[in-house]
Amino acid sequence: MKRNDLIKYLQQEYICDIDYPWEKYPDYVVIRRRYNQKWFAGIFTITGYQVGLDTNEPIDVVNLKCESDLIPNLIHEKGIYPAYHMNKQHWISVDIERYEDAEKFKMLVDMSYRLVGHK
Repeated sequence: MKRNDLIKYLQQEYICDIDYPWEKYPDYVVIRRRYNQKWFAGIFTITGYQVGLDTNEPIDVVNLKCESDLIPNLIHEKGIYPAYHMNKQHWISVDIERYEDAEKFKMLVDMSYRLVGHK
């Protein structure tokens, strides 16, 4: 999947708003639940080093909120990392282009959407 495909998917599947909140980083995208404006996905172009890889190549990741007890196992899967620039106890980063399990990816997005719906 490409980042633009992911954004289209999120717009089609969820009641959400797309936001580009940082002038300094115009490609950083935040996707918020419409009714409470909490973000359930953040899409960023970063370097592999920023998620612990041994490469300076740019990658597109999506940060997703996740149930804390699942994170220790998930981050051992290829393409899932401790969260970039978020609380690593509650968030993960998924490599948009390289993560290959499409159904699990959708499940992780669903979980994130559900988890930020509380309160």
